[in-house]
Amino acid sequence: MQPPAVGETHSTNVTFTQRDFDEFARLSGDNNPIHVDPEFSARTAFGRTVAHGMALFGVLDAATSQWLGAPMGAVSQELMFTAPTFTDEPVAIDLAVMAASDNGFEVAQRMTRPDGLQTCVGAVTRGDLSGAAAGDGPSPAPESGESFRGLEVGVTAEMARRYTAADIAAYLGLIDDPDPTYRGQDAVVPPPLLGGLISCLLGVELPGPGTNWLKQRYRFHHPVVAGELVTGRVEITRLRPDKALVNLRTECVTPRGMAVTGEALVLVADLVPPPTRS
Repeated sequence: MQPPAVGETHSTNVTFTQRDFDEFARLSGDNNPIHVDPEFSARTAFGRTVAHGMALFGVLDAATSQWLGAPMGAVSQELMFTAPTFTDEPVAIDLAVMAASDNGFEVAQRMTRPDGLQTCVGAVTRGDLSGAAAGDGPSPAPESGESFRGLEVGVTAEMARRYTAADIAAYLGLIDDPDPTYRGQDAVVPPPLLGGLISCLLGVELPGPGTNWLKQRYRFHHPVVAGELVTGRVEITRLRPDKALVNLRTECVTPRGMAVTGEALVLVADLVPPPTRS
């Protein structure tokens, strides 16, 4: 199949169920109540449970793989979560090739609800990962700032896990991505599943339950394979108490070095304070 050319577009759709939200929570460990607890979610601005940001990343990644045809690793991914995605509503996915070369593609991504609201806007660069690390700049340094809801600049959280072949198979059962590198004896861990480790940290550890993800940028430096130990880390780099916003550095590290770096922006208006926070 001939790859799409610059300017070409593609559309498809997806509908999530609460079972999908629950299964992604199980796979990622992110049981943030805004995704899995209808009673808690009813008390938030959402009014009901909402999709994980990395589940949205997953369906965008799968739709992009399906359209481009040839398997190519993600070099970078930007995501902006502009409105909640709910269960039992068909969400339109629209893709457009913005640039193309022998080394890969740049694709604009968009998800839209039936009421016309865009729920996720993304942009992915796909191609050869061999030069990704060399072109990567440093993440923003932490800023000094006041404490807010028990959060402080410079505070970190991390967790480690090994994604097994069974984990990847369960992910593919939930999000049917045709990329062959996610299958077989040396299966690569899908980037949205790595993002699930960051999702778990943000939604469970720091800032914690009730966190609403607004933006994420990833840069991918080398693939993570099934069974490989990967450690996710997040660090608060900025607090904006007037808007209840928190910026964080995000990364995934393996024994071979840095696999993923990036930055997150989250809203903590519905944050559930643990006993140690005021």
